[in-house]
Amino acid sequence: MKKIILPLLALMALSILPSCSEKFNVAAPYKSITIVYGLLDKSDTAHYIRIQKAFLDDTKSALAMAKESDSSFFNNINVKIKRISMSGNLLDTIHLDRVDLTAEGYPKEAGTFFNSPNYAYKFKGALSPNYIYRIVVNNAATGEVDSAEAPIIDNVPTLSSFYIYYIDDTSSNPQFEFAVNSPYQKTEIISRYLASSNFNFNGYTTPAGVAQAFIRFHWVDSNTVTGVTAPKSYDYNLGYMELASNTFFTYQVTNTDMLNAINTGMYKAPENTVRLMDRCELIMYLGTQDFYNYIKVEALQGTGLTGNEIQPTYTNIKGANVLGLYTSRCMRKGYVTISDNTIQALKTLDIVSAQRIVGTVYH
Repeated sequence: MKKIILPLLALMALSILPSCSEKFNVAAPYKSITIVYGLLDKSDTAHYIRIQKAFLDDTKSALAMAKESDSSFFNNINVKIKRISMSGNLLDTIHLDRVDLTAEGYPKEAGTFFNSPNYAYKFKGALSPNYIYRIVVNNAATGEVDSAEAPIIDNVPTLSSFYIYYIDDTSSNPQFEFAVNSPYQKTEIISRYLASSNFNFNGYTTPAGVAQAFIRFHWVDSNTVTGVTAPKSYDYNLGYMELASNTFFTYQVTNTDMLNAINTGMYKAPENTVRLMDRCELIMYLGTQDFYNYIKVEALQGTGLTGNEIQPTYTNIKGANVLGLYTSRCMRKGYVTISDNTIQALKTLDIVSAQRIVGTVYH
C-alpha cells in the first residue's frame, strides 16, 4: 500500500479560493512534495518558515523513512522574501538563512520522526502592515519555484487599528460582571479591527479574516494548614469568529458559561485548600482569511513548529508539487478585573461551591 508522510507543517493558534484548495492523491511511486509552513506575526523580531519534503514510496516503510533526515529536508533550495507595496511594486528582497530550530529554542516533539536536525528558514526585522510579504522557494535540483503571499495584521492598540474594549477603554475601567447564574445575561467582549484605507490583498479590504478569543482565569490555591500557596490558571476558549471588513465584532458569553468555565477549570478544591481569585487575562488572536480557510479544512490539529505530521487538503502555496500554508496572525492581551459583586457571588453560588472561592489576591 502506498504511504505518504508529511513530516511537518510549522505553526507557532481563513471564503476559500478555488485555486488554493486541493486534495493530494497518492498515485505515484517515490516522489518529492514540498511542504511549506510560515505564520508571520508583527510582534516577533525573528520569523521562521518551515520547508520540508513529503515522501511517498511503494516499496519502503513510511515509518522507516520518517527516521531519516535526508528524506525530509532539502539540501539545495534558496528561500527569499520579497516585500511588495500595496500597489504591486517590489521594494526589496530578503534572503533567509537555514537554522536549527532546536538551537533557536523550538525543540521538536518526541515521536517516530527524527529529532535532529530540525531545520527552518529564518529572517529578522520588523514587519509592516503596509506591505505584502511574498515567499519564493527555488529548488536548484528540480528547477521548481514555489511561492505564496501574506499580508501583515497590525496589532497597534488604537481605535484606528486593533481595539479591544475591555483592555483599551481605561477611562471607564470595564470589569467582568457575571454574578447571576443565568443563560440570559451576557458578558459582551466588543472589539474592532480597522485596516488602512489603501489595503488591498486578493480583493480583501482587511488582512483580518478571523478572531479567536480566550479568557484566562487566574487564582491562587492556599492551604489553610501549611500556608503554602500555588498560582493556577485555566484558559477558557471562546472559539473562532469570522470577521467582516473593517467592523466591530463582539463575543457574547453567558453568565452560566462563565461560571461553568470556572467550575471546569478550577475543579474541586483539594482538602484544606481555599481559592483566591486574581484578575483575568483576555487574549485575542486575529488571523488572515487564508488562515481561516486552513483551520476550517484541517482544524490545525497536531501542527506547529514542534509538531510531527499532517496531510493538508488546503494550501495557499503556488507551485507544481507543493502544499502548505504561508500567512500571518497577530495577538493582543490584557488584564480584566472581576467585579466585586461577582466575587461575592462566587463565594456562595452552588455551581462553584466545590471550588471554595473565598476572595481575591488583590483586596
